Amino acid sequence: MSLLRKWLAVSLVLAVAPQLIDGIVIDGFGAAAKAALLYGLLYVLVGWLLSGLFFVLSLVPGVLTLGLFFLVVPVLVHTVLLKWTADLMDSFAIHSWWSAFLLSVVLGVVNFLFDGRRKRARDD
Repeated sequence: MSLLRKWLAVSLVLAVAPQLIDGIVIDGFGAAAKAALLYGLLYVLVGWLLSGLFFVLSLVPGVLTLGLFFLVVPVLVHTVLLKWTADLMDSFAIHSWWSAFLLSVVLGVVNFLFDGRRKRARDD
């Protein structure tokens, strides 16, 4: 059930994203649901490899910033995965890397809120 809720939350964010962020085009909620599904599959299949690659490439900046740069690595991974998702679909387009970055930040905030609410419900 939790996976279904998370998929619906990501679908809603993707459906609302064109009104919030310039450079994102999506053809309705059905396309957003398909994009969320493809995004999740890409994250499961290639996200771990991309995360490892970004981690290795960010070792020097991470050390120089005393670890603060490592907070950006997950956002960069999600940015690349969102661009790949848009490239694989005709009904979903992201026209710039900046738009993909902003969308990944919004998705990160929504996932953070979703996970926090789920943990509070489990603790009660």
